Amino acid sequence: MTKVLRFCVVIFCAMGSFILGGVASAGVPAKGGISHVVVINFENESYSTTFGASSPATYLNQTLKKKGVLIQNYFGTAHVSLPNYVAEISGQAPTPTTQGDCIASYADVTPGTPVTGTNALGQVNGTSGCVYPSGVQTIANQLDALHPPNATTHVASWRGYEEDMGNDATRDGGTACAHPAPNTPPASFATSTDGYVTRHNPFVWFHSIIDNSAECTANVLPLGVLGSNNKPTKASPLVKNFSSTSTTPAFSFITPSNCNNGHDGTCVSQSAAGGTTGGLVAADAWLKAWMPTILNSPAYKSGTMMVVVTFDETELGTPTSATACCNELSGPNVAQAGVSGPGGGQVGALILTSSKYIKPGTTDTKGSYNHYSALKSYENLLGITKGGSDNKGHLGMAGASGLAAFGSDVFNAK
Repeated sequence: MTKVLRFCVVIFCAMGSFILGGVASAGVPAKGGISHVVVINFENESYSTTFGASSPATYLNQTLKKKGVLIQNYFGTAHVSLPNYVAEISGQAPTPTTQGDCIASYADVTPGTPVTGTNALGQVNGTSGCVYPSGVQTIANQLDALHPPNATTHVASWRGYEEDMGNDATRDGGTACAHPAPNTPPASFATSTDGYVTRHNPFVWFHSIIDNSAECTANVLPLGVLGSNNKPTKASPLVKNFSSTSTTPAFSFITPSNCNNGHDGTCVSQSAAGGTTGGLVAADAWLKAWMPTILNSPAYKSGTMMVVVTFDETELGTPTSATACCNELSGPNVAQAGVSGPGGGQVGALILTSSKYIKPGTTDTKGSYNHYSALKSYENLLGITKGGSDNKGHLGMAGASGLAAFGSDVFNAK
């Protein structure tokens, strides 16, 4: 990274002005106040299950919640997993194949041509396939334009951290920037030694990232491992990067393994909670192991990091699985599978950052946000103001008219 950036840790956080669905943004940090965003994505739980009184995620729902602002009305944008991850970094709405998690084949989105007309919003036509053409940009590409990667090392101002990626390099498709060969099946289910699944790594679904293999390899990294004391080892890429503000990325997206993200109720791969324990218990144990490294990092302690902890979607079939917010459009390709319209259900999001910006231990019940809102917020916070679907720096559905970024209901210190 060629420029020292300040840090913001988010379990979802961003900056912007309220127009629809959010609250006026008088308390939003000034430009540069938060310049590092960390997103941690878990799997398939509703707000009421994760943050309710009987939640088994006691570290998240008690210890961490006391340190942050809990956004009650935060929603996924699709079912199943992959379209949510895609939306979080690009603003692209689902295709029929991403709604099936692209399990059968790592194939290009076709025809992949730009949508035209009203509400085109930077979308591409996709009757099949999951890997987006090179013209589709992500927040990683936006940050590269602002802060060009190191010409020698290719290290950029963004990073993906994928737990277990590369444990089995043949299965995963490499040890970094891991993805399968074109038109072959992705890694979709955990093994006893490897909990990495391709569909939970958002960066490898875009030719604008994977076609620059040197940069992708330098920035889409394995998370690292826990030692015998259940603490991250010093050799872990995240530990190394977060050890100083100058090496902490401006944008980090962290995906735990398919056990530790709560996806698998009974785990095949190693659980942070021990044995085969999965679900929210494993996710909570993972947070308890990794969050001290993040919260004690120089960037977070300096007050310039925002950490967002959230979930991709609620589990299909639950009472809130069909809910959406924020006048979400379904996109040009297809309505979400298995539900009556757009939306991935109410999942909630916890925002952790400096008490200069938030009142720790509070719950935001006023604003309504989703993954597109969060992307818009990250872009605002990180100083991305040009291009995008609205010519104001917001990609895809994040540029929809009236969509609110996080406002003073989230940044509620004043």
